[in-house]
Amino acid sequence: MTTEALGWYASIFFWLFFTGIGIPPCPEEAGILYAAGLHALHPEAVQWPLAWLLTGAGIVCADLVLYGVGRRWGASLFEHRWVQRVVSAERRLRIEKGFHEHGVKLLLLARLLPPLRTGVFLIAGAIRFSLLRFFLADVAYGVVGVGLFFFGGTWLFDLIRRSEHLAIYLGAALAIVYGLYRYYRYLHDREPKLVEGAPVSVLQTPAAGAPAEPQAKDPAAAAAARDEAEKVLRD
Repeated sequence: MTTEALGWYASIFFWLFFTGIGIPPCPEEAGILYAAGLHALHPEAVQWPLAWLLTGAGIVCADLVLYGVGRRWGASLFEHRWVQRVVSAERRLRIEKGFHEHGVKLLLLARLLPPLRTGVFLIAGAIRFSLLRFFLADVAYGVVGVGLFFFGGTWLFDLIRRSEHLAIYLGAALAIVYGLYRYYRYLHDREPKLVEGAPVSVLQTPAAGAPAEPQAKDPAAAAAARDEAEKVLRD
């Protein structure tokens, strides 16, 4: 394997890893198309099995980092302002409720909804969702979801490469950027609105055995009871 090929492979993994944890905030589909484009334009240096594997590995590793951060810091993580920008308190309650009702289904759905991804993975760790189930759901997407984008992108880039016209390259680049934008907006609008009036966060439940607050007394009722007691004593 040449130094150039190593550089291409490393760029695939780190692109998907860093964008997966939100540095910078970029749709991971762009990274998958980047990997597909490298394979289509440099098939001798960038072989599809390793490119596909590193694409999925970058995504899975990033998701495990987010899960680990949530598991390590728990409820205190969501007190930080930068985390609240990623996932608001209202959205966090809806996601927690979704985990209790749907579990793995929510993880798979979040993969297709860019606005939800980061928050879902942080919350999965914070509520100590099963690491094995989390990992298996991520791998399933790495095989199926990444595969669809990767091989679809490879076919598209190979078609563009065969045309050998600059106008085609520019038009295709603009079409891809616009397509990703529209895809992102479509998924953003489809973000599930879970049941309103979500329960109190499982991360903020009161400590067991905490005494309940005494109920407020009605002054009028108390005065009436006192008068009745005094009357009985006089009789």
